[in-house]
Amino acid sequence: MSLGARVFVFVVYFLLALSFVAQTALLFWEFGPEKALIFATFDSHLFLFFPTLGLVALAAFYLPSCAFVDMYWRHVSFGRLRFLVGLIIVGAAAVYIALGLSANPHRSVWDIKPATLMADKSEPAGCGDASKPCERIALIEGVTNLSEVSRRRIGVREFYRSCQAEPLIEAGTAEETKRFCFASTPLSEAPRLSTDAECCRAQQRFQSTIDRLYVDPTQQSITGRIHKLLLPAKVFFLFLLLAISVLLTLRHTGVKRHYPDRISRIEVSVLVGAAAMIFFPLMSQAYVQSADALFGVQQKGGFRSIVTLMSFLFGAWAMLLLLFSFRQHDQDLELAAKLAGVAASTIAVFKYDLLVSIIVRYLGSGADTLAVAVLIGLALLAVVVLMSPFARRVFVGSDVKATEATQ
Repeated sequence: MSLGARVFVFVVYFLLALSFVAQTALLFWEFGPEKALIFATFDSHLFLFFPTLGLVALAAFYLPSCAFVDMYWRHVSFGRLRFLVGLIIVGAAAVYIALGLSANPHRSVWDIKPATLMADKSEPAGCGDASKPCERIALIEGVTNLSEVSRRRIGVREFYRSCQAEPLIEAGTAEETKRFCFASTPLSEAPRLSTDAECCRAQQRFQSTIDRLYVDPTQQSITGRIHKLLLPAKVFFLFLLLAISVLLTLRHTGVKRHYPDRISRIEVSVLVGAAAMIFFPLMSQAYVQSADALFGVQQKGGFRSIVTLMSFLFGAWAMLLLLFSFRQHDQDLELAAKLAGVAASTIAVFKYDLLVSIIVRYLGSGADTLAVAVLIGLALLAVVVLMSPFARRVFVGSDVKATEATQ
């Protein structure tokens, strides 16, 4: 494997890693540790996943990426042209998707600069008690209340509101259950509970206030602006891993022939990367659950509209890697891996809502400082193991045996 291929991949992945860490670091610098932690856990698919598990995936896919760059550059017919064209297509697709996501008119609380959020008050002024309910709670208070409630329970689906009339069901046939509304009610020991209609109006007003403030460029946060600039890098990263996985499936024989001394480490690294990446759709679903509880299920568009499809595609992607990563091993190990994958998929299908709710609690809006610290620690440990000489020594024995078996 050539030094040029390894240097090229290292530079690209280092820049991606830098962009992942920079955005989260900027969030904490701009908003301060307390508020930034609330925003980071609410949008954990952006601010927690990429600088932790995203780095694990980069480290895990580093060696497979080097193998494919080297193979296309030296061993594949018209490989250099095909490699450059493919890279341009993936980059263009990433920019196109990122621009589409950035065009979403609905923004997050952290898209508004700290000074504006600090000056924002609940409406109308002096509201908050039972005699004078709020039409819309202060923006910071709303997202803070969601974080506090999320830490007390598994998931927040029970706070969803039905904000669209059902033409096939008569309204008012049963007494409506009132619930706490994050968008309108201060959190207390005995908070005022709201009807669906009351909360839906407050949710719409809450989101509209954010969107109205964001229209003024002077009210936008630095984090929000940098996020729009770096979003293509995140989409490019996801497309890149998809492309590598497809190539690993289609050109597994070529990789095994040209790099027999590294094939075992490549396959294990890919499985580690897949295990890390499977948390992205889960944390994205956790974000959707939290966003629906705060902003309302009727406010779709942007990233939230593609999360369900993305989760399905990620599940299929992970199964594809599992089915093709054990082909060189004995049949018993291959069968066990496939059965384990099928069992895990079955459990995920039937208990998916519960699984997402658990992610909300520990890796989403309910995550506390300890959970975040554990996530960071485990991610750093995984990156060190994957990139260190120790990992090469672990797999070198099996790689040598695989090389001898092919001779």
